[in-house]
Amino acid sequence: MVRSAIDPIRPGASLILAWQIKHKHVLIIGGGFVAAGRLVNVLEADAKVTVVCPDTEELSETVRQHLLDHPETTRLVPRGFLDSDLTTPFGKHHHSSISYTSDDETAIHDNATNTPEPSDSAYSGSPPSTSTLAGSAFLAPAVDMVLSAIDDIPLSTHIYKHCKRLRIPVNIADVPPQCDFYFCSTHRDQSLQVAVSTSGKGPKLANLVRRHIADHLPNRVGEAIEQVGKLRAKLRKMAPGPEVGPKRMTWMSRVCESWRMEDLATLDEQSIALVLEGFKDDKVFTFEEIHTKIQELAQEQENTKADVAPESKIEDIVTLKHTPEKLGRLILVGAGPGDPELLTRKAARLLAEADLVVADRLIPMEVVDLAQGEVRIAPKKRAVIATESTMDIVTSDSASERSISSFSSSASSSDDIQNQLNEWCLQGLREGKTVVRLKQGDPYIFGRGAEEILYFREHGFDAEVVPGVSSALSAPLAAGVPLTHRGVADQVVITTAQAKGGVLPDNFPSYDAKRTVVVLM
Repeated sequence: MVRSAIDPIRPGASLILAWQIKHKHVLIIGGGFVAAGRLVNVLEADAKVTVVCPDTEELSETVRQHLLDHPETTRLVPRGFLDSDLTTPFGKHHHSSISYTSDDETAIHDNATNTPEPSDSAYSGSPPSTSTLAGSAFLAPAVDMVLSAIDDIPLSTHIYKHCKRLRIPVNIADVPPQCDFYFCSTHRDQSLQVAVSTSGKGPKLANLVRRHIADHLPNRVGEAIEQVGKLRAKLRKMAPGPEVGPKRMTWMSRVCESWRMEDLATLDEQSIALVLEGFKDDKVFTFEEIHTKIQELAQEQENTKADVAPESKIEDIVTLKHTPEKLGRLILVGAGPGDPELLTRKAARLLAEADLVVADRLIPMEVVDLAQGEVRIAPKKRAVIATESTMDIVTSDSASERSISSFSSSASSSDDIQNQLNEWCLQGLREGKTVVRLKQGDPYIFGRGAEEILYFREHGFDAEVVPGVSSALSAPLAAGVPLTHRGVADQVVITTAQAKGGVLPDNFPSYDAKRTVVVLM
């Protein structure tokens, strides 16, 4: 028998799926950093979520904020895990809701339902009895997915075994053998979701690979997918029969292959209608042809408008005006000296909420990875040597090559890099996105924050500023050096050794026995 030339089976992979959990009940045990990431993931998939976290443990700011923002689809149960949590429907727990009081502190209000508290007690650390497990088998599970994000290994193992008996898919954080599925490192741009999995072997490497992929995706790919989805929906309505299914698929493939991604992103109601005119004759119009048709129609409209009676012209002009575009939001966020635990709570929350994060290159990936949306990282300084057919690029830090590449390879100086970062921010703002400009340390201490504020103000955008812990203060502390000390040092001067142009400042501070001088850059 002659074998056909097919790819061999390569065992050991995970089955990667786009799991649909809309309106399904997800139980999260824990309220810390890991639980926050899980909560964001399942809420974006439109699940209903119960968070079980003892009131003796502090909820992360992200968890707390999402519980406040999504009262219809989330419930907080402020106690330890009970076996009955797996068989209790959404909203039927003895739960609490949280809200902010007038003095900006968090208050917890009891919202106990009339359902009596389950008779089983919180897990005590000892294995459950045979009778308890046997009895639980008679109760149908009321949870579709369980995510344990706690450090208690015995309790996590108990939760895992109980879920297996009830046939509930479960993920125990940081314990791959006790996971029915792994969370991928994902990049999301509207309907586009790119997932990278290492089958639990290297989550950090998965993040690096995902960043690399995201950095090389075409511009406006998310918008292009949204508009193509609208085109497909209208085509299906126009030609709904199954007998034309193959023709629909082939024609749509030709459209996607003929148009650039950036051009697909510009599709609107008018251009979609014009594109669909070619389907009957199995013709795919090019972007240039559609653009020309739109210009011709606009000219016809202008000619017609010129013949309209004067009393109706003002009304027509008002009607033809475009709806004002949604304005984006810009926040300059200080990333601190590099330790994620030294971020302010507000900075961490904004990173998780931002549609676009534009980050300095020196910011550690442990901080950048807190972002849930698109991330763009500053390019390296490069010396660009142009030739007739190629460009040779010499990096200034090739010995410490990072695994994440930037969007641009044309930046050759700090000013070029700054211009690139500004352009990325403006692009996101004009698309109505929430943009976080993530800056090392504090934005206003040798971070060019004021320059960026003025730049964006000139382009019509006012920015918020979230301060960060400056290395000028934290580095001496880490080294055990007090900046001030009674009787020794009563002044602190923060300066730079490299002013504009790369030269020493003319007013560099002179020596003073009672002054501490901190030199940055």
